[in-house]
Amino acid sequence: MDRHSFFSRFRGQHLVKRTIAMLVAVIFMGIGVGFFMLASMGSDPFSTLNLGVSSKLGLSFGTWQAIFNIILLVIVAFVDRSKLGIGTIGNMFLVGFSADVTGGLLRRVLVAEALGIPARIGMTLLGVSMQLVGCSLYVTCSLGMAPYDCVSYIVPERTKIPFRWWRILTDVICVGIGFACGSSIGIGTLIMAFGTGPILPLLNRYFSEPLLSRTA
Repeated sequence: MDRHSFFSRFRGQHLVKRTIAMLVAVIFMGIGVGFFMLASMGSDPFSTLNLGVSSKLGLSFGTWQAIFNIILLVIVAFVDRSKLGIGTIGNMFLVGFSADVTGGLLRRVLVAEALGIPARIGMTLLGVSMQLVGCSLYVTCSLGMAPYDCVSYIVPERTKIPFRWWRILTDVICVGIGFACGSSIGIGTLIMAFGTGPILPLLNRYFSEPLLSRTA
């Protein structure tokens, strides 16, 4: 891809609207992660992987996740840089920040240990829903994706493997490696691992694409 076509995606009268939608989407994802964290019923597959590997390497979760994201980012930049953009940066930084803020606020009003199983399941389902909706919206904005999400789209585009099955495969591998390295898994982990692949394309088609076309 040449330099002109790469930067052409970030020009046009609708850039501001798509940028705002992308920022709202990644913050929405971070809030969902915050609910996920308080419910303590498992992490999303990518976080499960990084939690396990970081514990084995003796690094903090944030440090290892940053290192791994940079590794994936370099690989994606060589393979298909069209997937990268300001959305990549927004996802890499705003999701974690939003999750930390949300988790801190929730812990001020809720005591995780005092939550019953039904409440924790409800918070987990809310967190999952927010992450899936946010992920769909920021991907559909076409302003760049997080390195892990880039891999989820690059392989299906270059092979005959359907997105849903490739995403399930990569999510399950992440969960398996994370679990083998000591990460705990729960209902939230399983829902994200087996649900993201089939649900995300549906959200893209029936929610995010119509929403962005109306605001264009």
